[in-house]
This record gives sequence, C-alpha cells and structure tokens, in this order.
Amino acid sequence: MADDTYLYSVFWFVVLIVSVFAMQMISNVVKARAKMAEEDGYRQLAERAVMALEHQTDSINALRNDLSAARASLANVEKILKQVG
Repeated sequence: MADDTYLYSVFWFVVLIVSVFAMQMISNVVKARAKMAEEDGYRQLAERAVMALEHQTDSINALRNDLSAARASLANVEKILKQVG
C-alpha cells in the first residue's frame, strides 16, 4: 500500500511538471501569435500611410500643374492688357 502511495505521488509530481512546461509553451505560442498580429497591424498601418502619402503627392502635383497653367494664363492676360493700355 505504501508503495502505491509513493508511485501515485511520483506520478502526480511528473504530471505537475509536464503541465507547467506545457502551459509555459502554450503561453509562448500565444505571445508569439499576438506579436505577429501586432506587427501585421503596424505593417498595414504603414502601407496605408504610404498610400495616403502617394495620393497626397499626386494631388500636390496636380495643383502645381493647375497653378502653372493659371500663371501662364495670367501672363497672357497681362500681356494683352499691356498691349491694349
């Protein structure tokens, strides 16, 4: 009977140790997945920022072209007014 108690004690001690290591490994896996999700979120945020910057650059270039055209028209109008006046 005493031998059975000793074996049960050893068995549950080993189960406890294996359980602790298993929980630690599961915890590491969960942390790694959370870190990957966080990094993926940052990557998506960076991609959206780059797309917004590209869109903004395109808008600025379009405004520059419009401004250049307006300056050319204004120069022509000034030239005509000088000739008339």
